Amino acid sequence: MGLLELFNSYDKKKRKSHFKNLYTVARVDGEVARAEMDLIVNLAEKFQMSTAEVLKVIRNPDGIAPVLPKTPGERMEHLYDLVTVMLVDGEIDERELFLCKSLGLKLGCGEENLDPLLREMIEAAMQGVAPEKAVAGFLEKYS
Repeated sequence: MGLLELFNSYDKKKRKSHFKNLYTVARVDGEVARAEMDLIVNLAEKFQMSTAEVLKVIRNPDGIAPVLPKTPGERMEHLYDLVTVMLVDGEIDERELFLCKSLGLKLGCGEENLDPLLREMIEAAMQGVAPEKAVAGFLEKYS
């Protein structure tokens, strides 16, 4: 396997892992709202995932191995995406918030900063701050 193939393989696994986390947040409250599904499908398109890949994750999320982001920027982007999915239905379910915290720790966000970071992410997402702008601000403050 060449270096490019190795990179593409890792990148594909990382995208599937992130999509799995997004889907898990959407379904943790017992149902996936239409707005949540629409958002995660739009994010899957942004990740350049095929319909077959999306369906594979939805049908068997436990079959997708976790792949952690390598950079602080990717960690912040992933966590912000998770928060956005949590908020898209207009409610913050405590199970979704707990899962976002748990996934934030697994992503490598420091425990000491996680609660204030999540509060700021929730505020930014509710105010409609563009993800790129929000993530840049969080990186500056929390890295």
